[in-house]
Amino acid sequence: MAPRGPGPGPGRRRPRNTGGGVVIRRVHLVESGGRGGVFNHTVELAAGLTGIGVDVVVHTADDCDPAPASVVLCRCVTWHRASRHRRVRQARTSARYLARTLPHLHRVIGPQDVVHVQGLFALTPELISVARRRRAAVVTSPHNTFVRSDAPGGGRALRSALTGDRVLVHSDADRRDLLARGVPNVVQVPLVQWTPPPRPALVERWRAELAPDGGRLALLPGQVRADKNPELFVQAVAQLPGWRGAVVGDDLGPGRQVDALVARTGAPVTTAYRYLDVDEFTALVASADVVVAPYEVASQSGVLAVAARLGVPTAVAPCGGLGELATAVARDTTAAAVRDAIVAAYELGAQPTDTADAAGRFLDEYTAVQRSRGTGRARTR
Repeated sequence: MAPRGPGPGPGRRRPRNTGGGVVIRRVHLVESGGRGGVFNHTVELAAGLTGIGVDVVVHTADDCDPAPASVVLCRCVTWHRASRHRRVRQARTSARYLARTLPHLHRVIGPQDVVHVQGLFALTPELISVARRRRAAVVTSPHNTFVRSDAPGGGRALRSALTGDRVLVHSDADRRDLLARGVPNVVQVPLVQWTPPPRPALVERWRAELAPDGGRLALLPGQVRADKNPELFVQAVAQLPGWRGAVVGDDLGPGRQVDALVARTGAPVTTAYRYLDVDEFTALVASADVVVAPYEVASQSGVLAVAARLGVPTAVAPCGGLGELATAVARDTTAAAVRDAIVAAYELGAQPTDTADAAGRFLDEYTAVQRSRGTGRARTR
């Protein structure tokens, strides 16, 4: 844990005057998980803010994934990941969070700070309560505006996140949905992901493993969940002569069913169930001809953001905000429609996207929150 008190501290930047008398002393990005898409988004945002002169620290897990060298990490969250019993892991993690992480955050957050809560965590309400007690501006990015059935405390966490002084979402579909649900202060911002340049040797290794015959490769990467429709992906690839498919990521439930379907249908699909670090994941995405997201439920997708950065075409189901980043959108959620979207995405191709100005967009929102708190106004767009 980094000892950061309310003062600037040695080597820290002075409070930033963002114009109009609005002062932001420090931005605290709180991402409690330390792994995966939300973490990679958070550290990319932190790197961008640091690059434009903002004093920013990321509060995250003590066993977090690597991050860009410029990012200041406060490893103040301890996850008890070793236990095989889910309830034991949850209880021990929560107890440590309440006893250690929240008191630490109470000490280091000040009234001129912005606390930006990334993702949803069972103790999100308590985290927001600490920020409010310290009179800091509270910005939230729930990332998902729905709650999965296997997320303990997810509904409570989402309800709390939607009370932020500003709620940042990454798709127009989410923005419109939350406005229709009566949530104020909703703003759409870019979905940025830390995407290190792929290592050619890793890309070649993935290609050799997943498409050894030199065929075109359709890829379903990331956490393997039932609501991501991996079985629909298998059915679509089975209808694509000359293509191979791959389902690669941490298996969170449906792996056995997916493997059984591959065996039963003879679909040319390889499965590899394990967690990937950022270098492996980036190389995996770069190895694909088309990245596929045939999801049943979604807000937006960090996988699609990584593919967009790398210039890899993407094909998606018509779900949530997926179509806003995709190269091609299936006409419906049948295997034939997903198959046709994969072919369309391949034929259309894609160019790498540039997100260099994204950090400025976030800083604009932080500044607007500080200004509205001073004047009593709120804003939605």
